Amino acid sequence: MAILITGSTGYIGSKLTATLAEKGEIIHLLCRTAPTLPEFNSPNIKIFIGDITDIDSLQPALENVDKVYHLAAYARLWAKDPSTFYKLNVKGLENVLKAAKTSGVSKIVYTSTAGVIGPSKDKPMTEKDPRITGFFNLYESTKSESEKLALDYSRNGLDISILNPSRIYGPGFDTGSNPVTKIVEMYMKGNWKIIPGSGNDTGSYPYIDDVVDGHIAAMEKGRNGERYIFGGVNATFNELMALIQKHSGIEKKLKHVPFFALNIVSRMMLLNANITGKPPLITPDWVAKYKYDWALDSSKAINELGYKIRSLDEGIRLTVEWVKTNRM
Repeated sequence: MAILITGSTGYIGSKLTATLAEKGEIIHLLCRTAPTLPEFNSPNIKIFIGDITDIDSLQPALENVDKVYHLAAYARLWAKDPSTFYKLNVKGLENVLKAAKTSGVSKIVYTSTAGVIGPSKDKPMTEKDPRITGFFNLYESTKSESEKLALDYSRNGLDISILNPSRIYGPGFDTGSNPVTKIVEMYMKGNWKIIPGSGNDTGSYPYIDDVVDGHIAAMEKGRNGERYIFGGVNATFNELMALIQKHSGIEKKLKHVPFFALNIVSRMMLLNANITGKPPLITPDWVAKYKYDWALDSSKAINELGYKIRSLDEGIRLTVEWVKTNRM
């Protein structure tokens, strides 16, 4: 039996596809256009042209499929048409679940986001902790709605595990879903010169290979209707930038930019985006999120799935080496 992967050309999806193909799995990929990634040049991989917004196009890709990884989503900061978030993140998932149920799929791993869980306060957040703020953007709110949909299907005949990865980084092409890797590259090229606010805000940074391994483990061990946080090392932005400086060998003074200034710039970028259609580099939502800590507790994934967290020191070293070889 084959495995279907949606979102295979994304940051996680491309690495997951290549890893599973190397393991000898037969992979079906649902793609809107034929991908040109060299990682997909494998006899184990079969491409199906289709779209998660078109349920009829899913059926051929689900032939002889027993397991599904659903990673396709609209994960950007901004969309010219705001309804894009709902169309892809909620209705797209609904189409996949409906088609999978009709086809008799035995297991689905759905990739959500730790953004749904929200920021932390006194301690790292777990899967059971209530959210302490409202949603910051349409990506978070539509992903939350998608999780409710997945849980509903999990109670009605489908075996579904939900994954909540946070600020993933590491080797991989720029898809908008790996901003930390982009920051590493920009810093090494002399194009990243700031630290938002004080830089003491905390984020959770998982390495891409650990997240991919976690996906594979979730397909094997993940329990039906359960969520699993895929966090990493909880570190401040200052600590992150110090490691980038250490391993790149490039030391330069970074300017702390107050949030009110970033907010003004982001609003100007958003106004320009709405006029020109060119996506903004940052948005007011992005600025608002960085005012909070986003520490996460991945104990559940560690204990149940064998999820591993690489040290941030090692992960940044490997990322810097990859950028030097592939982007400089």
